Amino acid sequence: MNESQKTKRKFRSSKQWLNFKKTMWQKCNKIDGITLKPLRKGANLHHRNLNEDEYQNLKEEWFLPCNNLTHKMIHWLFGYYLKDPAIIDRLRAEMELMKEINEGGNNDKGKSKETKRSF
Repeated sequence: MNESQKTKRKFRSSKQWLNFKKTMWQKCNKIDGITLKPLRKGANLHHRNLNEDEYQNLKEEWFLPCNNLTHKMIHWLFGYYLKDPAIIDRLRAEMELMKEINEGGNNDKGKSKETKRSF
C-alpha cells in the first residue's frame, strides 16, 4: 500500500468521514443513487472528484452513495467514457436490444430475433 492509499484509509476511519458518511446515507434514505436499490453492508460513497488533493473535501455534490458493484461499474465505465463518450449510447442500444429480445415475445422456442449489427 502506497502513502496515498494509507492516507485515504486513515481519513476513512476518521470521525469527520464517518459522520459525513452517516449524513449522506440519511439524505439518500440509504438508497443507491444509480440502481435505486437499498444500500448494502459495505456500500460506498463514490468520490466524483478524482483529484487526490481534494480527497478530504467533503462537498456533498462530489459524492454519490452506491453499492460496491455500482461503484466498481462507475469507475470501470468512466475509464472508457473519457476516451469515447459514445460508449453510453452503445450500452443503451445493447440494453434495449436485450430487452426487446427477452421481453418482446419474438423469441419463442429459443429463436432469437434477428438483429442489425455491424459485426
